[in-house]
Amino acid sequence: MGIRKIEDEIDLKEAMKKKAAELKMKDIQAKAAVEKFTKDNLRELAKKHGVLLALTPELRQEVKELQKKYNIPSSKIITEQITEHDVLRKFSKIDHQKLGMLAYQRVLMSKEETGGIIPLSEVFELVNTGILKGNVEVKDVEKALKLLKKTRVIEDLTQLESGAIMVRFFPIQYTGDESKVVDLAKEKGVLTLEDVCTNLEWSQDRAIRALLSLERNGIAKFRENILTGKQWYFPSL
Repeated sequence: MGIRKIEDEIDLKEAMKKKAAELKMKDIQAKAAVEKFTKDNLRELAKKHGVLLALTPELRQEVKELQKKYNIPSSKIITEQITEHDVLRKFSKIDHQKLGMLAYQRVLMSKEETGGIIPLSEVFELVNTGILKGNVEVKDVEKALKLLKKTRVIEDLTQLESGAIMVRFFPIQYTGDESKVVDLAKEKGVLTLEDVCTNLEWSQDRAIRALLSLERNGIAKFRENILTGKQWYFPSL
């Protein structure tokens, strides 16, 4: 074995260790977030994502009031915290319903700034930790999420032209204009105001309204520098 190959293998092992440590930290942070969950957090989730966590008796009354106020269906009320041990049954069998809820809770509690649209591959990374590592596959996660879609816990799974599957965990109230901008972003990934105006034959005012709305929802991110000018990029697409 050549020195270069040995060095590459060492680098790969170090990268894998670093990634494992990052995922473990995300898991710890998610569990800590549940323990420190407050009424303010609950109201924020209800208003922003249409989801409620009724994990402790102290929050149950608040949950009832918020469910009524925001017209949240019972399928969007989570009453238990799922762990890796709940997912992995005897003889390494996977409980796909609970695997889906584990993924759902980790996405929810980590509050990644994706607007609730996440690639299937990234969802897999969130749950491929601890005792599940090596026991769960991408196809298991896809099956689990399809079960959640069937029971209307999550919104949708969409396969892009590239073959990648995008998971929409939370409802996002698009206007028709926002939908058209998202479709355009799927092709380009990064958009300028000129891109939107030219491709959709819109005025600047109409284009900026749609882009700012997507930015507020966390779907689009704005950046500006001397070389590229003003751009909106879409992390989940």
